[in-house]
Amino acid sequence: MSENAVRQNGQLVRNDSLYGISNIDSTIEGTSDDLTVVDAASLRRQIIKLNRRLQLLEEENKERAKREMVMYSITVAFWLLNSWLWFRR
Repeated sequence: MSENAVRQNGQLVRNDSLYGISNIDSTIEGTSDDLTVVDAASLRRQIIKLNRRLQLLEEENKERAKREMVMYSITVAFWLLNSWLWFRR
């Protein structure tokens, strides 16, 4: 590799006195744009997965709340019936 070339992110970039900085900047910007697109797509997939999990958890929470309300009602009815039978003796 000559002294006029620089290796940046696995790519060989020519480093001329006038254009060296702009070539390196454009290479870095191009790479960061590609990474940004990949990161955005990855984040979008993760958000979709998390949204699905959250919806499932919310549905399970609603079902659990219904079951708890039914069990609470049955328990209160049992104790009221038991108390009434005990006082009736």
